[in-house]
Amino acid sequence: MYKVSIIIPVFNAMPYLRKCLYSVLHQNFDDYEVIIVNDGSNDGSKELIEKVAAEYKNVKVINQRNQGLYISRQRGLEVAKGKYIGWVDADDFVSMDMFKTLYDTAVSHDSDLVYCDYNFYPHKINTKEKWFRPFRGIKDINYVERNNQPWNKIVKKDLLDKLQISRMFLECFDEAYIKVLLNAKNPISINDKLYFYRVGVNSISTSYKNVNHYKKFISASMKLKWEMRNESLYWTEYFNYRIIYYYLITMLVAANANEKQEYLNLRNSLRKSTKFKKNKYLKQILKKNFGSLRSFAIENLIVFNFYFTRILAKLVFK
Repeated sequence: MYKVSIIIPVFNAMPYLRKCLYSVLHQNFDDYEVIIVNDGSNDGSKELIEKVAAEYKNVKVINQRNQGLYISRQRGLEVAKGKYIGWVDADDFVSMDMFKTLYDTAVSHDSDLVYCDYNFYPHKINTKEKWFRPFRGIKDINYVERNNQPWNKIVKKDLLDKLQISRMFLECFDEAYIKVLLNAKNPISINDKLYFYRVGVNSISTSYKNVNHYKKFISASMKLKWEMRNESLYWTEYFNYRIIYYYLITMLVAANANEKQEYLNLRNSLRKSTKFKKNKYLKQILKKNFGSLRSFAIENLIVFNFYFTRILAKLVFK
């Protein structure tokens, strides 16, 4: 068993992959494996991966036809042999001491989960908010809302297996890690910025016109609520908030794509399926995440009118 398995899902990441792999393969750390899941790349990424695998004994490669990020996460997790699991996205990179710092902290504190702060690279952009909040000893909404991405963490594999996170990736996407956050023993946060999240990459998730992509996150949030159905009313209301939030953002994307019927369908579904104005956390979380002006616009203006929302989308996604 390795100390850490670092899993890197890859699909056509050639412009950034070399920097990513270099940062992971030159960790100030020993006894770790790197699992690269090549998701049907056709841009030269596969050839670079195979070259790297021939040079480093701790690299394992999985080649598959293109099936998407969450199948890639599942495949990587299923073959991992590490005591802890870490993730790096193929267009990002990490500091040379990231995994040593996370692992040493986990061992010294007997922690199931350790996570670190991160930097945007090469600089922050308007459409990306920073999702990091230190753990203050309480597993509350603020802790979960800001920290549910997999890629700046290590988590005990035994916990991931116990929670069936591999299965949950397919239905709940990266939101599966909310279940990890709630169940991890003695979570620890590190304020050092050890992960570098690349922004400005052209992808399906950053086009802000792919309505079907964002609709999947509505479904994922509904699945997560069902997975966590035995939690308290406090958390049920929070999961309802996440469903509402993704409805609102998907409506904004539909307006940006000039898809009026999609916008109207989403608005009708939101009004029928959730009492979104009565959700006790909607205003509170939006204001904390986005500030007063943006939160007011998200909560009140997106549902007002398609053409107004289209103007708003042009301002938000410029």
